[in-house]
Amino acid sequence: MKKFFYIVLVVAMAVVISGCCACRKGKNNLPLVGTEWHLEKMMERELNISPEQFVFTFGKDGAFGGVGVCNRMMGDYTVTEKGGMTFGAVAATRMMCSNAELESRFSQILESTTHYEIDGDMLLLLSKGELRAVLKAVSK
Repeated sequence: MKKFFYIVLVVAMAVVISGCCACRKGKNNLPLVGTEWHLEKMMERELNISPEQFVFTFGKDGAFGGVGVCNRMMGDYTVTEKGGMTFGAVAATRMMCSNAELESRFSQILESTTHYEIDGDMLLLLSKGELRAVLKAVSK
C-alpha cells in the first residue's frame, strides 16, 4: 500500500511540475515575424483606438511597418535569441490627424525598447525591465 501511495504521489507531482515547466513557455506563442500586431496598451494605459489604428508587422529583413493614428510608421529593428530588441529611428508620414501625440509617444516607446516577450497572442515591449507597450495579434 505504501508503494502505491508513493507512485501516486510521484505521478501527481510530475503532472503539476509539467504544467508549469519552463520548457512549455512559448509553446503556443505566435511568431513575431508574419503576425499583425495591434497596440492595446501604452505605458500601462488602455487605449481607445480603432482596430485599424496602430497595426504593425515585423519582417524577416529587420524592417517593421504599419499605421499609427493616421500616418504610416516604419523603421528597422533587431532582435536577439535571448529576447533583446532594439529599434532604429522611427519614420512616419506627416498627415494631420487628431491624437497625433499618440504616434509620437509610441515612437518614443519603440526607440527606448530594450527587449520583448511574446505570451500567446500578446507582444510585450519592455525597456530595462519596465513594461512600456502591449500589442495583441490581429485575429483573421
